Amino acid sequence: MKPLGLLLVLFSLTSTGFSISCKSCWHMQGFPCHGLSFPCSSDQVCVASYNLVTTVTSESPKYTLSCGSRSQCNLNGSLTFNHGKVRTGTSCCDIDNCTPPSPTLPPVSSQKNGLTCPACFSETSDYCYTSDKVECTGDEIKCGLMARRLSGTVTKNDSLRGCATRSYCEIFGNQTTTIQELNVDSKMFCSDGAVDLHVGLLGSIFAILLTKLLF
Repeated sequence: MKPLGLLLVLFSLTSTGFSISCKSCWHMQGFPCHGLSFPCSSDQVCVASYNLVTTVTSESPKYTLSCGSRSQCNLNGSLTFNHGKVRTGTSCCDIDNCTPPSPTLPPVSSQKNGLTCPACFSETSDYCYTSDKVECTGDEIKCGLMARRLSGTVTKNDSLRGCATRSYCEIFGNQTTTIQELNVDSKMFCSDGAVDLHVGLLGSIFAILLTKLLF
């Protein structure tokens, strides 16, 4: 093969990306977990996620492993609501059926940062609102509402509202994953706390519509 032809073939391979297979599983007692292997989409990697929900009376760990985007790799963050805190850490690897390193959770901070957010939790709805408030600490510099819809082996909606890190607003709270026939669709809506969250969302929608009408 001529050098030019070889170069074109290599360019074609690199531009279209490549795909690997990852195990898909979850475990409620920590890590690791074991599951069947599934092919990932192009350029995805194997992503391990460790979540720890802490309340006054309990701790609930959950470890998941599945295909995911590189933007989810090696991050951590937290979301604090009126009954507890959710901390998340991720890690990745990019070889067929590999096991990523153990994810690292963010430290718990008691240093208040001056932000106060509405806080609530619902096990039955993807929206919640109460008059409860929570004082934010550390890197939790956003007020956030996370809405989840689960379908497949389990069907339910739930929601959390409170103080959130940027990683929850931008990555952890906005994901769609499928793990062992369970589909989890999460959406995160965040504000800087200057106005109530739903007012801020309506304002953003109005601004987008006005821009389209004008231009």
